[in-house]
Amino acid sequence: MATQGSVERPATHSLTWLWLLALGGLLLAWWTAWRHSRRLKEETERLARQQRVLKSAHSHLQRKSEELQHLSMHDPLTGTLNRQAFGNELRDRIDHLAKYNLPLSLIVFDLDHFKRINDQQGHLVGDMALALVVGLAHEHLVSDDLFGRFGGDEFMIACPGQAVPHALALAETLRKAVAARAPLADPPIPGLTLSLGVAQADPERGYEVDDLFARADAALYVAKQGGRNATVAADDETAAQVVPNSVRRHL
Repeated sequence: MATQGSVERPATHSLTWLWLLALGGLLLAWWTAWRHSRRLKEETERLARQQRVLKSAHSHLQRKSEELQHLSMHDPLTGTLNRQAFGNELRDRIDHLAKYNLPLSLIVFDLDHFKRINDQQGHLVGDMALALVVGLAHEHLVSDDLFGRFGGDEFMIACPGQAVPHALALAETLRKAVAARAPLADPPIPGLTLSLGVAQADPERGYEVDDLFARADAALYVAKQGGRNATVAADDETAAQVVPNSVRRHL
């Protein structure tokens, strides 16, 4: 009996150690897997944070790029297209319309006696006068229209697909709106009116941008010479009156 007991105890002891070794192996495997899982989770969170930072930086750069592009194309005071951007857009529209023999009307206008407003009421009121005119123009323009500032107090509106009668009606609406609203501004801007010249590009007159602008500019000159606060449509007679005695300007 003693001999049998001594044989069973080593066997039981060996089995216990095998279980302990197996359990230790399982614990080691679990701990290793847990460590690996934790490191993987930490790395995933780190990459997610890094991705958020990169996404935020990308959005910031994109906004800055859009802001710079907007500033490069728009007049900082009035928010309208600047001269270069307006000219580029106008050429693109005219090239497209020329393929289908469709018209485009151009309105060139400026503020009457703008220098006097600046001199008598100050440049701040002058800026307010520009803002008033631009705001009223936006009230009457449609999405296809182009609106730009040539420089100083001179602006341009292009109406793609529209003939002179439409542009004349728009110009007259704007002229009357400015004359009516200016005295009611805060502070009032008495005497603020517009002079406007209108010209059309079409198969008969051609689609050359500088010629279109010159004809509209000539009509504006006639409106100014006729007493201001008026709208004039370009024709051969207005061009003949102006071109020989003035320097042709270009977009």
